[in-house]
Amino acid sequence: MSDQNVPTAPVVFADRVYLSEKAGAELSRMGGYAWADAGDAFDLAGKIGGSPDVKVIVTEYVPVDETVLNRAPALKAVIAYGAGYDHIDVQALKRRGVLTCNCPGENSQAVAELAFGLMLCLLRRIHRADQWVRSGEWYREGLVLPRWASGRELWRKTLGVIGLGNIGVRVVRIAGGFDMKIIGYDPAKNDEQLIRLGVEPAALPDLLSRSDIVTLHVPLTPDTEGMIDAAALKSVKPGLILVNTSRGRVIDESAMIEALQSGRIGAAALDVFASEPLSPSNPLADMENVLLSPHLGALTREAGDRLCDSIVRQVRDILKGRPPEGLIR
Repeated sequence: MSDQNVPTAPVVFADRVYLSEKAGAELSRMGGYAWADAGDAFDLAGKIGGSPDVKVIVTEYVPVDETVLNRAPALKAVIAYGAGYDHIDVQALKRRGVLTCNCPGENSQAVAELAFGLMLCLLRRIHRADQWVRSGEWYREGLVLPRWASGRELWRKTLGVIGLGNIGVRVVRIAGGFDMKIIGYDPAKNDEQLIRLGVEPAALPDLLSRSDIVTLHVPLTPDTEGMIDAAALKSVKPGLILVNTSRGRVIDESAMIEALQSGRIGAAALDVFASEPLSPSNPLADMENVLLSPHLGALTREAGDRLCDSIVRQVRDILKGRPPEGLIR
């Protein structure tokens, strides 16, 4: 392993991610790995510095584009540390004959569980209750609890699931335990595929108008960017609860803020944002009907171990000239 500005290892991690001891040992046996700790594509390019040793770049957030490719002459592949790869310029890589890979499905359970954690937290106001007890208000106010303490149940609510890939399917399975009615929309799947999953197919406006809760699980692409815009939000069921653990730019953030302020949306739980980290000056930071978390959907030890195992398998295949399991075609 090397921490030099110019890596001498075949595998470079663009940003500081979780790496299991097992995965580290496996990568070391394949020639080693280096941490770039890059802030952006320009920084990553400078740290690679034209090294002929770098064969694979693994990146969670740091963009990989022409700037990086120009400084990585021997690069064979870029692996997204996770399922999302919107920070990788896939077309630029293709032009250079460099593979783009991701690790689909490895963090699906973690993200699906967080989505339900956020739903439960909003409906039962768990975060507010925690703050209220810690502040001493319960001790001062006595056993009669305030009106806000009376929450709502997930039981038999209508759940709209936008995106029914690996994560969305797991969301559907968990929702079954709450006896929820599930409506689904996925532009990449037909009605028959959704029905086989136990999901009622619906057009996006119909889903928004009928759902008590909507949860988003689509990748960020030109087709999905801004798909929940001002026009879409006009059709939502009054008091809708909106949960986003996919990508921030799937929602028009300004339109969502206006809908939250007007009460058209009752509450939102957001793990992702249009710009990250979220600025303290963003109106979302001051809204009582919004629950915020710092893009931690995939961050469980179990998901991290699965991701690391996938990275190791893919690096091994790439270095041996075999098609990796997460190849983006």
